[in-house]
Amino acid sequence: MKWPLAVSMLWSFPASLLLLWNFVVSQQYSLSHFPPIVMGFAGYLLMWFFIFKRKEVGSYFSTLEHEVTHAIFAILSGHSVQHIRITAHEGGEIRYKGKGNWLITIAPYFFPTITVILLSLRLCIEQNYWLELGIGVSIAFHITSSYVETHGSQSDLKQVGRFFALCFLPTANVLTYTLIVAYLQSGFSGVGVSVKSLYHFLLSYSVPAYYFAVENTKKLF
Repeated sequence: MKWPLAVSMLWSFPASLLLLWNFVVSQQYSLSHFPPIVMGFAGYLLMWFFIFKRKEVGSYFSTLEHEVTHAIFAILSGHSVQHIRITAHEGGEIRYKGKGNWLITIAPYFFPTITVILLSLRLCIEQNYWLELGIGVSIAFHITSSYVETHGSQSDLKQVGRFFALCFLPTANVLTYTLIVAYLQSGFSGVGVSVKSLYHFLLSYSVPAYYFAVENTKKLF
């Protein structure tokens, strides 16, 4: 499924980007009232920019989330996790019993584990200010940590292939955050609506967008 999924993700990128954009611009906020999720997101971004992105601060928690995400997808695909090593400045390591697969390798670069855990708590707890604030922080945390971890010398991306990562990850990230925003806005019904909207946008925008790209590429040659 690796390459068929990569091709479908690449094909879906314009539609998924437009879907996320529509969700973002449809929100109406005022300077006097920002939801706690937005405050948490913006607050962590500011802290990261001025404090956490410095190398001397270390990256223990981002490494922890990274390796735990590897472990979760290893277990979900039938592997037995044998060892996890976490450091603040030297990265981390996971060992599991089994052949492994590309999804285990690439999962931390699009799956926000902490956010998913907090969203699971939201199923059991009524709307809570601090939980909503934490969800916003966790989303910003995953975006910034993924930004730092995604580079050409990253061993995980070398393992799955840089070209595959380029095809798969942009759309995977956009769809992940779109579904999160849809769920936060309207629950599971919002997720269903977003999936239907994605199908509509695929037919309406992805096909014409790539047809335009192909036709103009032909003109160059």
